Amino acid sequence: MITNETFEYTIDDRLMRLIVIGDQSMELPTYLLQGEKAHGYLYKDGTLSRWYWKGLTVVDGKRCIYFDPLEIFAFEQIASTKRNHALSLVRDLASALMGLPSSFLDLSSGILPLWRVWGVEDGSLLILPQDVADLFASCSDEQKRFYHLGAWVHHGIHAPFALIDQLTAFLYFAAVGFAPFYDKDTREDAFKAVPLALCSVNLNKATTSFIDKTLSLSLTKMRDVSGNLESQKALAFFLAQTEKLIWDLPMLKEPRKREDLSAIPACASFLEGQKKRAGRNRFWRKKGWIVITVAVSVIAVAWFTTSRIQTSLAPPYTAGMPPITIIEEFYAGQNALDLQKMEASLAKKTKNPASMEVTNLFVTRQTRQAYEGINTQIDPNRWINEGKPAILEGTFLYGVADLQVKPVDERTFIAEGKLYTPYSYSNEEEVTEQAEKGMRIFTYQIEQQFTVERGKRGWYEITDISSVSVQPLQSIVVPTYSRLEGSAQSQ
Repeated sequence: MITNETFEYTIDDRLMRLIVIGDQSMELPTYLLQGEKAHGYLYKDGTLSRWYWKGLTVVDGKRCIYFDPLEIFAFEQIASTKRNHALSLVRDLASALMGLPSSFLDLSSGILPLWRVWGVEDGSLLILPQDVADLFASCSDEQKRFYHLGAWVHHGIHAPFALIDQLTAFLYFAAVGFAPFYDKDTREDAFKAVPLALCSVNLNKATTSFIDKTLSLSLTKMRDVSGNLESQKALAFFLAQTEKLIWDLPMLKEPRKREDLSAIPACASFLEGQKKRAGRNRFWRKKGWIVITVAVSVIAVAWFTTSRIQTSLAPPYTAGMPPITIIEEFYAGQNALDLQKMEASLAKKTKNPASMEVTNLFVTRQTRQAYEGINTQIDPNRWINEGKPAILEGTFLYGVADLQVKPVDERTFIAEGKLYTPYSYSNEEEVTEQAEKGMRIFTYQIEQQFTVERGKRGWYEITDISSVSVQPLQSIVVPTYSRLEGSAQSQ
């Protein structure tokens, strides 16, 4: 298992529970540390109650979040030490998800990352807020992110069916020790999981049949089951279908491994066939393009080599632009989260004050786009020009609007604008919880001073950037819509 360590530790003479989020060397995005800490939820016996974490600390070179003592365990232990309670834990999770606000769940990707769910020894479940999940994602490598997020994504399914599919995948995981769609051959083979019935896990036949059939339903049957319900509301089907199932698997010290399946003849035969099918799919996807790909690659390498040489000698794209236009292009780069564009006109050793924030937002946007298929950042200028419409759940506004650049003298300029951001930069207005069907956005009046001088090679360069003031204006709630609502409107 690739899980986050948890332990107890004394902080300021008080015993606390800690969860490791990453090494101390990992730099946290500053925007994730602003404002009031979002709350999570504890679920027990049909009741949801708010839960709060205290803060961040470093212990033995590990960066951790900490909170009041709670005997928690990683939810992925349903495949090992909590395997005998897997069905009841997953059913409790389904009940909890049905009662949680959709704004808290943030299911824009259709699934719940595994690191947001923790068990409690008293029978409760702890569901962490998305802000904490973002901290985990920021401090995790690609393998860990895939284990907790990407491995549970089942492409090509009916969106409202996604949580039913994921919770069924949790039961599969508990039985065999790995996610049904974890292996690359399985994903290449149209997401055909190794049938649980072949895996010799000695699970009740009705339970085994339910898991295998649910993970392989056709789109038509998925639509019949979940209709156009919200994904969390469709879990009523899962609860009804699993109510009388029997879970008779014992606990294990360590989860089973996928490699062990090769020792089971029926599994070995299936895996060999899947490997061949996956190989054929890869081949047919490439057939007819091999020669073209090689030719294009040769041309591309030649072009890239020549281009790199030319680029190193060529002036920036802002060469020839007047100072005010250069400054406007700097902000255009910020609004696009394009660090290269922002810094194209910077003189050597000139620091970009927004570099870290833009880099972190860019990484977060690209990561979610890769795993969830959505661009989470919206330029406020475009949003304003389009009449300030509702935005997709899980997306946010970031950038500078109403930009004005005024000269002070021949080399000094003042840029003023309105910054839109989903994070509070001040302590006076610490509101992070989303309103129902809305995304809270903070606005600030910013003023920055630029020094622009003509460089040795003949074009203007920005030689200094300093912040004059950042004044909080107001927070606004931008209406949001779910993916399901967006699909319905497009039809």
